[in-house]
Amino acid sequence: MALEFRQDLIPRALKEELAFDAYLALFDLGLPLIPSTILEPMGKAEGAAHFEALNRIEAAFSPETLAELIEVSARLPRLESLLPHFEGAGLQQFHLFELNRFLTVTAELTALEQNLPTALESHGALNGMREALSRHTEREGAALSVNEATARVKEKLEETEKALHEEILTHEKAVEDAMGLRMIYPFPREIEGGGPVLEKARGCALLQVTDTGEAHRVDHRPGTSLLAKVAEKEALTVELEACTEGLLAEINAEMVPFFNAFYTLYEERKKRCHLYTLVFVKQREGLAFPEFVEGCRFHLEEGRSFALALKKGRDCVPLSIDLGPGSNVLYGANMSGKTTVLKTLYFLLTAIRAGLPVPAEAITLHYPESVRLLLKSSGDMGKDLSSFGEELQFFAREPEEGAFILADELFLSTDPVNGAELSRIFIDNYGKRPLIFFCTTHYPRVLEMNTPRLFRMLDVEFADEAGQAMDLSNLASLMPYRLEHISSEHAASAVRANRKPLELALCFPLPESIKARIRETVEGTK
Repeated sequence: MALEFRQDLIPRALKEELAFDAYLALFDLGLPLIPSTILEPMGKAEGAAHFEALNRIEAAFSPETLAELIEVSARLPRLESLLPHFEGAGLQQFHLFELNRFLTVTAELTALEQNLPTALESHGALNGMREALSRHTEREGAALSVNEATARVKEKLEETEKALHEEILTHEKAVEDAMGLRMIYPFPREIEGGGPVLEKARGCALLQVTDTGEAHRVDHRPGTSLLAKVAEKEALTVELEACTEGLLAEINAEMVPFFNAFYTLYEERKKRCHLYTLVFVKQREGLAFPEFVEGCRFHLEEGRSFALALKKGRDCVPLSIDLGPGSNVLYGANMSGKTTVLKTLYFLLTAIRAGLPVPAEAITLHYPESVRLLLKSSGDMGKDLSSFGEELQFFAREPEEGAFILADELFLSTDPVNGAELSRIFIDNYGKRPLIFFCTTHYPRVLEMNTPRLFRMLDVEFADEAGQAMDLSNLASLMPYRLEHISSEHAASAVRANRKPLELALCFPLPESIKARIRETVEGTK
């Protein structure tokens, strides 16, 4: 099953950065019944019902049974092109084979699904379909069962075809003896120029020669006996086709009443394949289903950015965080992972809205019907908006109750004085709303507020045991990517004394004169 998000759901650059396509590829198990699925955001009721169904499946089947269900489901044929013929009483012989195969595999699945059966009301109809196919077909639906009249026509046709074959062999041998060349009946040949072969062909009563201008076309001129056998075969073929149409009409008349029940089960079977896939991959990859609660809450244990996990493997540090209703503020040194935290939450929330399990140990939250992410931008010339204007435009839309609003470097797009004031106003406003607002900031005045819940990213240590500064090559591996919940007093004082950005700058290949000034500044503040 190839999964993909609705085209406009995630900005393209963000989709690539967060490796959404690679994550969706985990769920492609190659089940023919669901070759592709477009993922749409689910509303609260639909999403809750979806994950409840997933939990029921996981509770009902052991991992071994689930793996067997996936294996058997892989043999289900896709019947989309067959369904209109079924509904319109137009099933042909090859349709019956596919239909019988679907029913046979479905019977295997039904035997495995006794703990959680599908569409019980349709099982009687399926039994009726199996009985009809059993009466009217042979070799598992590969051939029709014929009545006496059809059998007689079929037998006579076989005898005629055998006699015709002998007549054709006799005709072809006579032609070869007459002209010295083999010709396959009823196909013509061309002879270029003259010569003895052409003369022999003209003298043969079983052939007809026509001058086409550039060559001579030689056609068969069969005798009356051969023509009679050909005509007899054609007549018997038409008669057999009429008999077959009668048999198919009889089968269709019996099958059509079962269509609605079969269609219900077919759609349910597709849904089951989708759900089985999600549970199977969840168990195989160590993912988690969300637990939904009322009110506003977000609690994450050991959540992972899939993109970082692909890049860093076991070195990827998981994220644990507990966000409360209203405003939540995160601060920390540059490159400590604040933006990564927001993007990780966006990834997890977007996956949940689409009905997917997520890379985490556990996640508890209210249903995320609305998720919005604001990242730093250089503006949008097409909309005549600066980066500051774009940020204000983002907040112009009234947030829905229960929304998740994630904003990176709140109002860093303007000057520090006004940026801090705007940040305080928005944080104070969202602090009183039934939603979760989570932003990052560097402004000390914001960190002095009592309204928001404050978090701090743990800092990287820039010196090893010998006191030597770390370089850019190992900087990323040293970032802890962890955060802690702190008080506003602690946060404000920590920011005023913070010199981590200066130390971080020393890890980059800057001109030595600039590095010297930075070192002087760092030493002067110790």
